[in-house]
Amino acid sequence: MSNLLTFAFDKIKNKIEEDCIEENIGTSERVLSVIAGGFILGMGVKKLFKAPLTGFSGLTLGGALIYRGVTGHCDVKKVLEDKDIKKVEVIEHRYFVK
Repeated sequence: MSNLLTFAFDKIKNKIEEDCIEENIGTSERVLSVIAGGFILGMGVKKLFKAPLTGFSGLTLGGALIYRGVTGHCDVKKVLEDKDIKKVEVIEHRYFVK
């Protein structure tokens, strides 16, 4: 069992340390995504049969966070940091009625 865990950790470590072409997430954020994703995935598995909707949501979110951490690419962050989007100005109008 120890050899299997060591192999898995080495694979994950190598994947995290690899330079990715489309990487937009730093190393510390990647590690935190994998840890948080593993925790949420575990909680989703635990609740899958007691509360299926909550469990499935946990599985989906946890899996997405693990994928984000392992690949180093996040489409949401890419869209939020996109500089080509024109800024929208909101002008507030206040009308007072007497």
